[in-house]
Order: sequence, then structure tokens, then C-alpha cells
Amino acid sequence: MELYFGGSEIPGWRKMLAEEGVETVSLSYMGLRRRTKFSRPWLIEDHYLENQKVFLDSGAYTVNKADEEKYTLGALKDIAAHYEAFVLQNIDALNMVSEFDALVLGREWIEARREDFWEDLPEDKFLPIWHSEWGVDELDRLAQRYKRVGVTQTDLDGRNLTPVLNEITRKYGTLLHGVAMTKPAEMSAVNWSSVASTSWLSPSQYGDTIVWTGRELKRYPKKYKDQARKRHRTLFVEAGFDPDKIENGDNDEVLRMTIWSWQQLAASIASHTNETVTTSGSGVLSSFAQMEGAEVDTATGEVLNEVATPVVRRDRPRTNLPVIGLVQEKETYTDPEDGVNKERDVPLVTVRSQSMRVCSTCFLAQKCPAYDKEANCAYDIPVQIKTKPQMQALQNSLIEMQTQRVFFMRMAEDMTGGYADPNLSGEIDRLQKLIKVKTELEQEGFSVKLEAKGNGAQAGMISRIFGKDAGEQVTALERPIPADRMIEQGTGFIDAEIVDVPTFDVQEGS
Repeated sequence: MELYFGGSEIPGWRKMLAEEGVETVSLSYMGLRRRTKFSRPWLIEDHYLENQKVFLDSGAYTVNKADEEKYTLGALKDIAAHYEAFVLQNIDALNMVSEFDALVLGREWIEARREDFWEDLPEDKFLPIWHSEWGVDELDRLAQRYKRVGVTQTDLDGRNLTPVLNEITRKYGTLLHGVAMTKPAEMSAVNWSSVASTSWLSPSQYGDTIVWTGRELKRYPKKYKDQARKRHRTLFVEAGFDPDKIENGDNDEVLRMTIWSWQQLAASIASHTNETVTTSGSGVLSSFAQMEGAEVDTATGEVLNEVATPVVRRDRPRTNLPVIGLVQEKETYTDPEDGVNKERDVPLVTVRSQSMRVCSTCFLAQKCPAYDKEANCAYDIPVQIKTKPQMQALQNSLIEMQTQRVFFMRMAEDMTGGYADPNLSGEIDRLQKLIKVKTELEQEGFSVKLEAKGNGAQAGMISRIFGKDAGEQVTALERPIPADRMIEQGTGFIDAEIVDVPTFDVQEGS
């Protein structure tokens, strides 16, 4: 798989890619158009090294993502015409070139330009682009007709297209190109001939950190970049980079390291393609296409049109996962039939101390004293935590281990100038939490909290718990204040005259 590094329309990035020995680069025509007026011929051979393979991308992706009002149909057709002229000027210096696939121009217009212009170019250089909204049938047609096909995404309506794409490469021998790939998982899952990506510029644009760890490409967001760059110092040194410049945020050094990391990923995918990429069985493509437009009986839920028969699964003996173990222990239970206590064996899950790791794929392979390429790991990690003393011993070990890490990081902080290391502060906080947990586990005693809600009618419950006097106090009214105290407090009395109200007898019928 060839990885084309995008962004080379910018002179600074183009120069860096050349200095780092990158031989496959991508040039966006729309990106270049924003930076030059084309007052004189812009020739590929004047701006790239002879050993570099240049993929000319139309850049229509930016047009498809832009607001509809930004480009008129007339303006886009003029841009497409200039793009075609630009291609003819540079076709001999190009390794691959994509069509101008601006969707707003319509599928009919795009197909017409293929027939009138693009199909006259060398077959191994032209790259038609498939869009998911055109359906799997169109993908199959393009794969049969053209040597190369560009794919914009690997899913369709929530369904994974990986089996379909791999079947296309097997069935037709089509060279698939991943357009604007950003996810390593997608790169490794499909049998791509090539992919293009600008993700190597992410550290410069967003401040994150992308590093090849020896077995995977890891991305650390901006807020974790300090921890990540300290964590991988040894790796940076071994790869020939300056770890101090990377930690201090030197943009050029960070991008150099990022380019190297992406190159390592591409090399790893290429070396494992035959092992990791599996092509699907025959019929997956047709099955997917038929299911896409299948008619379904709403009463029975059955598919009415014909669908390929699924491959019969081969059933084989099963075994437990190798990372777990089972031990048998006795359990006492009461037989429900005769009421007699009996014993039975009960399987309990445990963690096996043996590891599945193989030396050749272990991330410690370069440093492990017991390294033996294809051998299994030489070390066991026997752990058993079932009793209180075992739990206490584990807590003590964790605290001791964390304390050693804190003191070692403190020494490293002093040796690097004494500037406060946020990683050290985080490890100190973690140590404090471990100590707090241990202290709480060792504390003896108990506390009881009681809550009661209700009205005065429930005072009997209070009396039963706390005694008769407590219950009476719950229902008692406030003690009245004597009149003389009310006068002293300024409350006083309200003067009033008592008036007799006469009463009347009411006779029935009056």
C-alpha cells in the first residue's frame, strides 16, 4: 500500500516532505488554485523531485463540503475546464490523477466528462471517484470498467463495506484508492493499492501528538500532549529525533516525527497485508447489492428477490479463553427434596498467570532480557487476592511501587532543570488516593444513620426507639409564653370590646 502525503500544494510542507525523503505526495488542485493565479504554466517537474510520485487530486472534496451558494454551476464548469488543461500540461509527470467529481454538477455531467476527456488519459493514471450515494451497483460497474477506482468511505447506510471492497480487489483485480483516509483501522482492513491523507498535518493544526509505538499508531489529543511526549522520549531518541524539541513543541521536529510515524504505519500494513486482510467468499458483492434494493414481504419479513445463499459455518470444538482459568471448590447446599445438607463442586473463574504474548509482537521486544523472537512470554504474573491479608499485601505493594515511581520522576524533574512536571503532580495525586483507600480499609468501627419521616401520629415509633419522653416531645406544642413576659418582650395585648351577639330561633316554614 502506498501512502500519499497530502498538503504538498503549500511550499513549506512540500519542502519538508522532500527533505524527509517522502516519495509519494498528493497535490490538491483546488488548494493550489487558492494560492496561485496561474499567470504562467505551473509545472509539476519544476516543484517536485524526480524520484517523487505525485498524485494530483482535483480537490473537489472541498467543493462538495462547501455551501451551495459558494460556487455557481458556471464557475465550477470553468474551474473544471482549467483543471483538465492543467492535467494535460503535467500528465507525463503525474503518477495518478483524479477526475473533477463536484457532485453539484450532477452524475450525468461527471460521466460525460469521463467519456469525452478522462478516458483518453493513460489507463494506469486515471482515477474515477465513487460516492456512496451512487450505490454498490455503480461501484461494481466502475471496478469492472477501470483499472483504478477511488473510494470516499468504507460504510454505506451503517453497513460495513470492507468485505465488498476486498471482494472487488480479488474478483476484478481493481486497484482501490482510499480518498482522504484518516483512520488507521480503515487503512489496514481493506486491500488498498494506495491511500491519501493530510492527517500528518494534524499536530500543526490541532496541537495533538501522533506517534508510532512499534505496533500501532497512537494519537494523543492536545491536552495530553505533554504526558505523551514525555512518555515516548526513549522511542524518539531511538528513531533519531530530538526529544527536547518535541517536548518544547518545535513544530518542524514534531512534524518530522509524525511523517516517520505514518511511514511506519504504511510499511507495517504493507508487510501484513496478506496476513491481516481477508477477502470475502464469492457472492458477498451481489448479496450486498441485492439487499440494498431488496423487496421485503411486510407480513412475513422475508426477502422476496433472490439473495445469495450464506456460506455454511464449520462448527468446531470450543475451549475456554486462554486468559481465564477455572478452579473447583466445594459448596454446601440443602437438598430441597430431603432437606439434607450436601456438598457439590462449583467452578470459579480465575485469572491465569500465563500470557498469550509472543516475543516478536511484544512492545518490550527491543529491551527484554528474555527475548526469543517466536517464543511465548517467559514471565508469569501469579496473583491471588482472596483473603484480607492478601488484599492488604496488594495495597502495600501498590503504594510502594507508586512511591518508587514518584521519587524516580522527582529525580528526573531535578535533572531536567527543576521545572514542575505535570506528570509528576498527577502521580503524586494517584499515590495520595492509594494511601487514602488503604487508610479507610484499615479503620475499625461503624456508624449508623437513621432517618424517619412522618407526622405526629407516628410518635409511637419514636417512643419505641428512643423512649417515651422523646415521643411526647415530638407531639408536644410549644410551651406558652406568660403574659408578663410577653409585655416585657414588647408583645403586649390587643385591646378589644366583647360584643354580645343575639341569637334567633328559626321556625320551619317561616
